[in-house]
Amino acid sequence: MAPKYTLTYFNGRGRGEIARLIFAAAGVNYVEKRLEFSEWPAIKQSTPWKSLPILEVDGVVLGQSLALTRFLAREFGLQGKTNVEQALVESVVEASADLYGEYYPIMMEEDEKKKAEITEKYLNETAPAVLKNLEEFLSSNKNGDSFFVGQSLTWADLSMLYAVDQPVSMKVEMSGFPKIMAHRKRIENLPKIAEYLKKRPNTPF
Repeated sequence: MAPKYTLTYFNGRGRGEIARLIFAAAGVNYVEKRLEFSEWPAIKQSTPWKSLPILEVDGVVLGQSLALTRFLAREFGLQGKTNVEQALVESVVEASADLYGEYYPIMMEEDEKKKAEITEKYLNETAPAVLKNLEEFLSSNKNGDSFFVGQSLTWADLSMLYAVDQPVSMKVEMSGFPKIMAHRKRIENLPKIAEYLKKRPNTPF
C-alpha cells in the first residue's frame, strides 16, 4: 500500500512550496492542510521543531523544511541519479535557499527604515551575487539549456522555480541572468507543474 502523506503549512507559498512542487512533479496525491496564522499557536507545541511545515508519513511526523523536501525528493526519484549528482543538486538547493531566506526578513520587518536598508542590500548585493553563481552553475550543464543537474528534473530545478520568485517580485534586475529566466519558463511549462500553478491559490506570500 502506498504511503499516506499529509503536508501542513500556512496559507501561503513560503517554506512549504517546494514540497508542493515535488508532489506536483511526481503526480502523487497528498492531504494538504493550510493554516491561517491565528491557528498556529494551538498546534505549535505539538510539532517536532515548533515550526512549519511538517509532513506526516503514515503517522510519522517530519519537520524542518529542507529535511522533509529532501525526503520527498528521494521518495519520488528527484534527488539525482548518483551520489555526485545528489551533492550537486543539494548545492543548488542550498544556494537557492539564500534567495528566499534573505527575503523573509524583509517581508517580516515592521520598522520602515530598517526594512528599506535590508531591501536595498537584497536588491543590490545579496540577490545579484547569488543569482550570478547560479547562472554560472546552470550554464555549466549543457550550456544552461536543460536542467540544473544531469539530464532530468530534480528538486534543484523545483527549488529554483520557487526561489526565483523572490528576486522577480522584488524587481531585482534579471536581465543579467538569461539562463535562469529561461530555465524558469521551461520548468513552469512542464505539464504537471503547469497544471499545479494554474490551480495554486493566490496568496499574499
